Formats: sequence, structure tokens, C-alpha cells
Amino acid sequence: MKKKIVAVLLASIVCALPAAEIVQAYGNTGYVKSAGMSEDDWAGDGWDEDPDTDYELDPDPDIIEANTLIPEDLRVTPAKKTVFKGQKFDIRVVAAGGSEFDDLTEEEWYDIYERSVESVVFRSTKSNVAYVNRNGRVTARKRGSAVIKTTINLSSGDSVTFKTKVYVKKI
Repeated sequence: MKKKIVAVLLASIVCALPAAEIVQAYGNTGYVKSAGMSEDDWAGDGWDEDPDTDYELDPDPDIIEANTLIPEDLRVTPAKKTVFKGQKFDIRVVAAGGSEFDDLTEEEWYDIYERSVESVVFRSTKSNVAYVNRNGRVTARKRGSAVIKTTINLSSGDSVTFKTKVYVKKI
């Protein structure tokens, strides 16, 4: 899946460039130079200092939208947890199993997550049993059970709420 996303991004970038901005590989050094650069401008060690030659490509907006999370792509972990009084654990937002984002590296997931998620709100039904801070860190306070509700607000305007059942035991 990762290769497919990268291939689509690269293909869309190359197709969107005017002919004068197409870059060519320079030998097997891994560096590239602009098609309009002369050999005098090219030192063989990367781009020259001319700001007109150095540019960044923006990915196609259609590709970005295609790689944006929807509620069905998300879940939280853990869904339930048994802990002893005083223990702490984190609730994390992850890709749902079987979604197209499930096999991404941590860096790829973070990029898509940052682009797609507007905010995450954690709430405990019983803060005296299981307290949760704004970062999803849960602290077991006393024996009992509580539900941590995690609401994920997406930049698309959609939102989804997940529940984590927490059971706190006495030591």
C-alpha cells in the first residue's frame, strides 16, 4: 500500500510540472538538477545558492484528499483495560485494522493524522475511578470501573467517539 501511495504521488507531481521544471537525475549521485541549469551552476553537491532554482513541489490536492482519514479508518487502543490503583496508561488513536492506513510506518501515519485530525477530546465517566488528562493519559485512582470516551474531530467536519472500558482493582 505504501508503494502505491508513493507511486501515485510521484506520478501526479511529474504530470503537473511544466516541461522547464522537470528535473533529471545527475549521474548516480542521488542529486538532481533543474533541466535549465548549466554545468557551471551545478557543483555536483546539491542545489546552488540561487533561490530561483531551489523550489519545493506541492502534492496534488486530489491526492491529499484521497489520503485523508474518515471515521471508519480510526479506532482507539486499548478498547478495555484492567489496572491496579495508581497505575497509568495511554489511550492512542490508531488506524483501524483492515483500513488502507493500517500498514503505514509511524512517520507516514503521523503525516496523515496531522493533516486529518482537528482535535481529540478525552472524557472519563468517573474521574474519581479513572482520571484522563487532555493527552489521553489515564490514571487509576480507586477501585471500580469507568468509561473513557475519546472523541476525534476530523478536519472534514466529521467526528467519531470511541469508548475504552477501564477496570481498576485494589492492590
